[in-house]
Amino acid sequence: MSGLITHRNFDLKDIPSLKDKVAVCTGGNSGLGKEIVAQLLLHDISKVYVIARSATKFQDSIAYWEESQAQDVHARVEFIACNLGDMAEVKKVADELLRRLDRLDMLFNHAGLPPVKEYALSPQGIETIFATNVVGTFVLTNILVPKLEITAAQYGSSRVVITGSSFHLACQELNFDLLLSPTPVKSPASVDSCWRYARSKLGSVLFTRELAHRLEKRGSSKVYVNCFFPGNVPTDAMDSWKDLFGTIAGEAIKGLFKVIGQSPADGAATALYLATSPDVESSDHKGKYFVPIATEHSTSKISQDKDLAKNLWYWCDDKATKTLGRDWLES
Repeated sequence: MSGLITHRNFDLKDIPSLKDKVAVCTGGNSGLGKEIVAQLLLHDISKVYVIARSATKFQDSIAYWEESQAQDVHARVEFIACNLGDMAEVKKVADELLRRLDRLDMLFNHAGLPPVKEYALSPQGIETIFATNVVGTFVLTNILVPKLEITAAQYGSSRVVITGSSFHLACQELNFDLLLSPTPVKSPASVDSCWRYARSKLGSVLFTRELAHRLEKRGSSKVYVNCFFPGNVPTDAMDSWKDLFGTIAGEAIKGLFKVIGQSPADGAATALYLATSPDVESSDHKGKYFVPIATEHSTSKISQDKDLAKNLWYWCDDKATKTLGRDWLES
């Protein structure tokens, strides 16, 4: 979906006051995540914890937030370094967050690896893109769920927003054995990279739906979990196309989306709708997928497979248990 056909069902000016609320945003130090944090600050959020790898990018983002007229940035935003592709590191950071948080109103699971040409495995032996975009998110979210539930019970609701992609349509299989393959599955490398990214985004949609289902089943009906496609936003993440297809082609792709794609503000708008709008509660949006801006949309048939979503959950839990121990959810 390009910016030329964006359906505008929400505007950033519609964000209500976020006074006293607390958010965690993975990948909030660059690109679209930086814009999400900017809007949270501009709408008076009390605290944002940015979970990301690069402290340097975080410092650059502080200047951007201050230029955006956000007040008291240093007091309201805190950086915690974390590589989401390493479950052990995610566990330490999540436990630290539990110790710091009195409440958690919004969890933005935004961080993720784009298509990368190099094939690699995580420290736990899982293909890196999937380990970062799905498994790390699974571990972080599950550890923070009790805080989300407590917040919902005390203050009315809490939200989980997961960044997906229309790329999920390009993957029509999820073979769990292939997630542990020591070598690429497809060729050439550019095709394999795009497919692995698409596979991770299929995983994001499946995880969203299974998490929403499980929360509803355990009685946590006021924790609203949804995912969204931000659109084609020409951020630094699009520079990965240069590695895959060459500098000229990569610059052409990014240049095209500067014309027909979404702006960072429009890309962030759907995430902020799902995190802040009263309409999410009144419409009981749970386990759904949205495109720009704030428009519910259908997904691929395989991403609607309830058994596959359940099996992905079991698979991630098994990998977390083997790495972190049987009591990994007990802090």
